[in-house]
Amino acid sequence: MEFEFDPKKITFRKLLEVFWSSHDPYGRQGSTQYKDVLWTHGAEQAREAKAFVTEKTEGEERSVTTEMAPAPRFWIAEDYHQKYYLRGKRALVPVLLGEEWTDEQLRESKLAARANGWIASHGTKEEIAAELEALALSEKAREALGAVLGERAPALCR
Repeated sequence: MEFEFDPKKITFRKLLEVFWSSHDPYGRQGSTQYKDVLWTHGAEQAREAKAFVTEKTEGEERSVTTEMAPAPRFWIAEDYHQKYYLRGKRALVPVLLGEEWTDEQLRESKLAARANGWIASHGTKEEIAAELEALALSEKAREALGAVLGERAPALCR
């Protein structure tokens, strides 16, 4: 996954922490297309990432298997990989994006990205509640998303 971020809103270190906690840095590596890699953009990110990993692994007897490397050209994944968890809730997608949604809309939608993350169990109740107001969901979308997220999104239950 590649994304742009505003360093005034979130630091690269915070992104490193999220990355580190969202995978097993000591796990067995799969094929090239599925291996864990921390791609960096420029010397500063590379330095910060290396220092971060060194800090996190100090005193560990295991070796980190997550590779760190300069980011190559980014290729967008096939459509069936996009918003994987949201796609698993097939009835929810048309409620959030409209009956005539396209793969491009799904890929580019902020709402789809956030819903995909929440369905994958990312975000606290408080974080979800804070984001919901900015997303301006229809009542039908609120109900459908609330049914999927349950108690993780009490703000959806009026």
